[in-house]
Amino acid sequence: MVDTRDEFRSLFDLYVPLALVVFAIVVGLILFALIRFRGRTDRLPSRRTEAPALEIVFAVVLAASVILLTGRTFSVESRVDRVAAKAPVHIDVVASKWKWRFTYPQYGRSEVSGDIRPATLVVPSGQTVEFRMRSLDVIHSFFVPKLRFKRDAFPERTTEFDLVFHQPGFTGRCAEFCGLHHADMRFNVEVLPPDEFARWAAEGRTGAAPQ
Repeated sequence: MVDTRDEFRSLFDLYVPLALVVFAIVVGLILFALIRFRGRTDRLPSRRTEAPALEIVFAVVLAASVILLTGRTFSVESRVDRVAAKAPVHIDVVASKWKWRFTYPQYGRSEVSGDIRPATLVVPSGQTVEFRMRSLDVIHSFFVPKLRFKRDAFPERTTEFDLVFHQPGFTGRCAEFCGLHHADMRFNVEVLPPDEFARWAAEGRTGAAPQ
């Protein structure tokens, strides 16, 4: 099981300090130049055209930073994109203007958005949930901010991904502008303990299809 929030936080914790170090160096050099050479009109430009040692150090540091960031990014993306061979829960997601439909094929149950009421995605806590997602019209985007997770839904193509929900209080939305009511394309996420989820799924109520 992969916790997408922790995975992407690890990238954030790497990128931000490096960015702050680079920012501090650039600002420091600018301030040094402003203070060191302010008011000097009699100073001739340096005749030195090369600084091989400094250039080599700069190139090595730059290459090391690029290798580190690229390697960590691809490593995290690989773990997040990996789909489990066998997940206990499968949910089919259908996006359409401007609604979400969540179908549980194992239980013969669907949850669908109304014209005003957001859909509710019900999931078990601490278990891997496999999603299969597609769009009926244009490109939409399945975005859960608390998980720092976003995947696009395409017409005529199925996107598969796994998620794990460890705590309640999630909301989701479409993060790809898809038309006039894009802002209304939201959904709630209800995270239940596995035994409560099993009871809920066993009820087997089926909602209406999106229009």
